[in-house]
Amino acid sequence: EAEDLDFAEVWYKEKVSIRNILDYRTEMILSRRQQNVEKLRGKLLETVQELAAAKRAVDIEVWLRSRPKFLFSVSNFRPPIGNPALLKEVKIAENVKIARKVDKVISDTDLKAGKAVLTLYEYGIPVSKIEKIFSVGLLGLPFQRKLVPTRWSITGVDDIIGRSLMERVKRHPEIPEIQVFHNEYIGNHYEIILIPGAYEYELIEIKHPKSVWNPFGRKPVIYSDYEPHWGRKDYASNTGGAFYAGRIGVLEFLNKIKRQAIVFIIREVLPSYFAPVGIWQMREAIRGAFKLKPEKFDDLREALNKVSSRLSTPLQVILKESKLYKKLIEQRKLELFL
Repeated sequence: EAEDLDFAEVWYKEKVSIRNILDYRTEMILSRRQQNVEKLRGKLLETVQELAAAKRAVDIEVWLRSRPKFLFSVSNFRPPIGNPALLKEVKIAENVKIARKVDKVISDTDLKAGKAVLTLYEYGIPVSKIEKIFSVGLLGLPFQRKLVPTRWSITGVDDIIGRSLMERVKRHPEIPEIQVFHNEYIGNHYEIILIPGAYEYELIEIKHPKSVWNPFGRKPVIYSDYEPHWGRKDYASNTGGAFYAGRIGVLEFLNKIKRQAIVFIIREVLPSYFAPVGIWQMREAIRGAFKLKPEKFDDLREALNKVSSRLSTPLQVILKESKLYKKLIEQRKLELFL
């Protein structure tokens, strides 16, 4: 099906491999043309916007100025793209059907972009679909509507949804005990530790030698970003889009069970992750972890020992990079003193 070539949620649900994803994407041609991000006019852009908003994949006719180049581009943010060619003209070959709820939101020029994103999310529109609609300038007040690069569209939508969920979660009571969830998908291993306490969040990434982001290294490279209870104002530059993608999955779960917690995610990027397929895989794998049965503990040390048994990197090495762990240790020392 055409949808399978560009639908992240389906890829995870069917546990599609990296090679399958690359095969899907090599079947596509990246027809492109430069466009001023501020000028939302022109037949071509209108066509692209219709396709982004469409309920399902649509047959189109494309005329190219040149033969496709057999090149392939990968990114940590978006799915791989390949076979670029300059676009001359594109025509839609059938009627485009847009979901009523989507059409209602994109037609509302009094709805700010952030609120529009949240409305689509509340309607149950997949996050990957919202990112496409946001990217082509279909959301917000008239002066807000502009083209957004794919990378910033993905992170922007993840952040908007995450901040909204965070405010809800912070109104809930704390979880009663420590819970640990884990999952693995296409060379990415995730450990999620939920600790009783007011909401805080930290992501630590370990990128192993021979993995895609550390191909020639001799030892793991570790990055981390931390968010206090009141949120963070700056971009999580160490872990980038992964920080926001992982946060959505955790906050969705906490909001569902109407609890808040101290959240600690460890992501190990293993050598088997040999080609980046986009940060969607983290969002979906974290979501998937919460569909599995949690491990429950009364003591943090016991929980960390269990997590350590599944990691390829010694836990003490990982925790040296953790602001959240240092804070928890200091709190524990203070409680013992008192």
